[in-house]
Amino acid sequence: MVEVYNKSKRIAKNTFLLYMRMVIVMVITIYTVRVVIDTLGLEDYGVYNVVAGVIILLNCLNRVLSSATQRFYSYSIGINDVNYTRSVFSISINIYIIISIIVIVLGETIGLWFVNNQLVIPLDRLVAANWVYQFSIFSFISTIICVPFSAMVIAHEDMNLYAVMSLIECVLKLVSALLLYIVSYDNLVLYGCFLFMAHFIVFVLYGIVCYRKYQECSYQKIHDKNLFGEMLSFSGWTLFGSIAGVANQQGNTILVNIFFGPIVNAARAVSLQISSALDTFCSSFILAVQPPMIKSYAEGDMDYLMKLFYFSNKFIFYCMLVICLPCISEMETILNLWLVSYSQDMVAFSKLTLIYTMIVALHNPVTIIMRATGNVKRYFVSVESFTLLSMPLTLLFFYLDYPAISTFIIMIIVFSLAHIIRLIILKNTIDLFSIKKYFISFVLPALMVTFVTFVAIFLLRESIKPGWLRLLLIGFVSTLLIAIQFVLFGLSSDERCMIKNIKK
Repeated sequence: MVEVYNKSKRIAKNTFLLYMRMVIVMVITIYTVRVVIDTLGLEDYGVYNVVAGVIILLNCLNRVLSSATQRFYSYSIGINDVNYTRSVFSISINIYIIISIIVIVLGETIGLWFVNNQLVIPLDRLVAANWVYQFSIFSFISTIICVPFSAMVIAHEDMNLYAVMSLIECVLKLVSALLLYIVSYDNLVLYGCFLFMAHFIVFVLYGIVCYRKYQECSYQKIHDKNLFGEMLSFSGWTLFGSIAGVANQQGNTILVNIFFGPIVNAARAVSLQISSALDTFCSSFILAVQPPMIKSYAEGDMDYLMKLFYFSNKFIFYCMLVICLPCISEMETILNLWLVSYSQDMVAFSKLTLIYTMIVALHNPVTIIMRATGNVKRYFVSVESFTLLSMPLTLLFFYLDYPAISTFIIMIIVFSLAHIIRLIILKNTIDLFSIKKYFISFVLPALMVTFVTFVAIFLLRESIKPGWLRLLLIGFVSTLLIAIQFVLFGLSSDERCMIKNIKK
């Protein structure tokens, strides 16, 4: 009981640190986007988004690769094997060097041809777009090679260090945007160059700190073919899952660009920034709960693993609901305060993006357990192959002259069905998991809380004129309602006791 209390206490502390980091990062990121749009303009911002789209989504890809490596770190830490952890570190370096070489080869052949021959880019911006593309490849490499170091920090649950490094990266990106006001040159090219420098500096800092702080971060020539094969297979299937996610986002971005041009694509880019910010919010809790979940599986403590699973689903959903419902209601006011100018496409895209991001966020607890087991091939092949249906469906609807907004509706439907597939695979893997319990203890209360809060927001919208006052009032009332309902209906008795013990 004492051990469970200590674990829960550590999770609570790390969650608090990560949410403090997240708030600061989100504020800086929101301001950075405003500066970038102001300095680049909507057309150049749309060009940057479509050419360097992989980099825009790189935080997602980076976290997925980090989670794959961290799975082996956390597992080895859970069984107290330092030598095994050191071997994992060395082999992970080798694997990500291989991935980097593959990215360079594909990027400088197929990717370069695609940018110059298939994307809709104004002719006078094609040279600048090529420079951005090259800088994006090098930024990608810097971030990939950084994964073994950042994953080590997370596996050790050293969230103080992780928060500091994240803030440094965020500030460097803001500085990159602000420098566009000062340096006199092509802003699109400069922005790509400055972002590459920011990624490279973060990589160097992670390397220096990890080599000094963790004894496992000592590169050695390892000839363990079994471990190399296991890690390569695990990382490969995890990478397949992340590439499918990137392909969905960037593929649909390219389709919007081809059918509707860079201006509409800029509206999609803004909605993706909102999605990225919300994803960062969700990942703060996931980073705190992922290491103890994997360690619990390694230790054979399945009861505690499932307690964390159910609680993490609830915590993720209700925290995101607090943000999403007021934002969906007052998106026009928020965009007016955030951006210098905005279009109605941005409003509609952003609202649907919030719904989509909430649905996608629920996969995290399931994915953590599947990674802990190591049986990821069937999971990623089944689920991610299904989610890729969104691209051909989007293409079909665009050919039938449906508007750009249809891509978001398609993704919401496809990813909702994909989550059901995830639950079925989890049930076939973990005997203690019950789909019936999942729906009774989580889904039904969540739907009830959402409905009640939505009705309250609707009544407030009908009573108060749009503006600051309505935004603040809806935010306060919805947060209060969700918090009360979460405690009364969302939590089980065991979860209430766990929270009370943490407070003491």
